[in-house]
Amino acid sequence: MLKMALEEQPTFLKVSGTDVEVGKPLPHNLYDGNRKLLLKRGYVIESEKQCEILIERGLYRNLSERTSVSGPNVQDEPLPSRETVTTLDAAKLRIGDPLILQATGDAPRLAVRVIGYLKNKGLITTVPEANGEYVMLKDGLTFVARFFSGKNAFAFTIVLNRQTSVPFPHVYFSYPREVRGVEIRKGERVDVELIAAITSAEGNGVASGKIINLSKGGLALRAKAPLGQVGDVIHVKFKITVNDIQSYVDFSCVIRAVSQDGADPAMPSMHGLQFLEADSAMQMTLLAFIYQKMAEN
Repeated sequence: MLKMALEEQPTFLKVSGTDVEVGKPLPHNLYDGNRKLLLKRGYVIESEKQCEILIERGLYRNLSERTSVSGPNVQDEPLPSRETVTTLDAAKLRIGDPLILQATGDAPRLAVRVIGYLKNKGLITTVPEANGEYVMLKDGLTFVARFFSGKNAFAFTIVLNRQTSVPFPHVYFSYPREVRGVEIRKGERVDVELIAAITSAEGNGVASGKIINLSKGGLALRAKAPLGQVGDVIHVKFKITVNDIQSYVDFSCVIRAVSQDGADPAMPSMHGLQFLEADSAMQMTLLAFIYQKMAEN
């Protein structure tokens, strides 16, 4: 009865054998007769037998969901983010939180930490440093400050009132009238340039590559030559920096897409990789890095 009811729903369409290709990533999510998600978009059906069993069981796709476009990215395209206007208190900025300051679009980014703030009065931070020395800032300069909290990236405009070393080095800014926040979606990707070391699932052979974008669920990577075939498992190790702390993360990944792209002649082989189960500490480090990059941009 549930299966019949599902077939009558206008947003779901039954999938036939010609809609599923063995050895290629699924272009859309597939559901069973009870509308329960069975296979995620990007999953690869490995054999004809597996395909036949699934088709006999009954597969459906939701017509309201977009079909993926083939390419190196393995996660869903990020949905349009919702911008909200809030206050510093509501954004839950905490003492000790890092802020990224930037005076203009092409000015260097300066990292500071929150010492304290008083509503409608002012914000106090540490003094930014460069090469182990304090950076001297000009009074009256306007900055855009960015930070992340929870699943949101926030930005606000402040004016430097005074930089002083009494009774300790700190910077006193105006209090922001408003704070703008953008929700970071689950599949949100950030553009990066990270060097990675790649080995096979058995730990054999070492190749190098360049990660060009990164998300919670996977990454896009360039290499001199193909690192394997779709469905192969490889290990990818790379270094990330979160709040000035460098960490190495090592993920087992399954290759979801391989293509050739001449935009970088030195590394023409593009790979879309999906993370497999990873250590929770590494997952948290990666997520913090992604949030930090979102806040910086």
